[in-house]
Amino acid sequence: MILVFEMVWTGTHHAPGNSATIQTIATAFPDQPVRVFADTSHLDELRDDPALTGHTNVSFQAVSLSAHYRFRPQIVSLRRLWREWLTLWAALAAVPPKEPTLIVLISATPTAIFAAARLARMTRRRIGVQVGLHGNLNDAYGWRPRNPLLRALDLRAALTARHGGQVRFLVLEPTIRQALAESLPAILSRTDVLPLPINQAELARVPDPALRLPLQIGMVGQATEAKGIIPFLAMACRFRKTHPGQVEFHLVGRAPPGSELSRFAPLASPVSTDPLPRAAFVAALSRLHFVCLPLQSGYYDLSASGALIDAVTWLKPVIASDRPILRDLFSRFGDLGYLCADTAAMQAAITAVLATMDTARYASQTETLRRVRASRTPAALAPEYARLVMSGFPSLFALASPSGI
Repeated sequence: MILVFEMVWTGTHHAPGNSATIQTIATAFPDQPVRVFADTSHLDELRDDPALTGHTNVSFQAVSLSAHYRFRPQIVSLRRLWREWLTLWAALAAVPPKEPTLIVLISATPTAIFAAARLARMTRRRIGVQVGLHGNLNDAYGWRPRNPLLRALDLRAALTARHGGQVRFLVLEPTIRQALAESLPAILSRTDVLPLPINQAELARVPDPALRLPLQIGMVGQATEAKGIIPFLAMACRFRKTHPGQVEFHLVGRAPPGSELSRFAPLASPVSTDPLPRAAFVAALSRLHFVCLPLQSGYYDLSASGALIDAVTWLKPVIASDRPILRDLFSRFGDLGYLCADTAAMQAAITAVLATMDTARYASQTETLRRVRASRTPAALAPEYARLVMSGFPSLFALASPSGI
């Protein structure tokens, strides 16, 4: 039995990535029932993906999430810990007593990690706990509570605790594991890598890209400083003056709540602080020629980029800053677009594209992205996921026959 828990996010938050990850799990272990526990609004999004609901071994169960510090997983809350404990305990109690069980925290607060680890040690069942680490991994390096009890339950403590050897961590890029090796070497032996899979539900909608003027360049997702909104807006302003009518910049996403929207005036399409419905997001993304990724140092050294996955899914070459996650992808697959040392280099790359409109190179870049995309489907990643589970928890599914093993 595999129990998958989303106890952090609701609605559309992380829904495409969660769906694709659950598909990977279900494909890797087709003989194992996969029960997904999440808020009703999140389950509605998951059930709307036919690529997920087509897996007959997947079922869904709504659970109540704690209202304390909602969407702030970095905060240690004892009241939230109690709700997480009850959710995990009830789900485990519904599993036949002798059935081996893998608990997957697809997103996690630090207290949920401790709760799952404690439950695993309390029972005689064969239990493994797998914890997905996303951008919240950065929380392990920031402020820590002064209260010794809360400090003992924060993310850094959850990562470094031994947990009886029953907890393993899952990061989304090889370079993230390398960064952890430098900062928290003690957890390296308990950390595995599974790339974030693409959203297969949207593959059929991907049009054949064609390079033409005006060039359409977009930043994808929320307009944060870590994602590079400041240099992105600066480039938009510059090219409106130097190349009027030849290139347009767009935000395919939203501004952070409370943003001063006048700062987005250089962009060619309106910007809102409201979440962009997925259909509108997809429509805007499909019109782009390039996805701009001026990722800043720091946050994305320990976090995968959902915008990068969208670029791969939609075969949009990138104009990107030279960050480890991008450098690794370029080195493994080849020309995905333009890897740039700084903003000036990005501007030079855009100027060169406008000057040459090299359709042959653009077609080659999209073909490279097609190879990256093929490597990140749930079916392609399932054998590696099965291998990670079988090697990380060797006695858990000893009698199972996972895909690709």
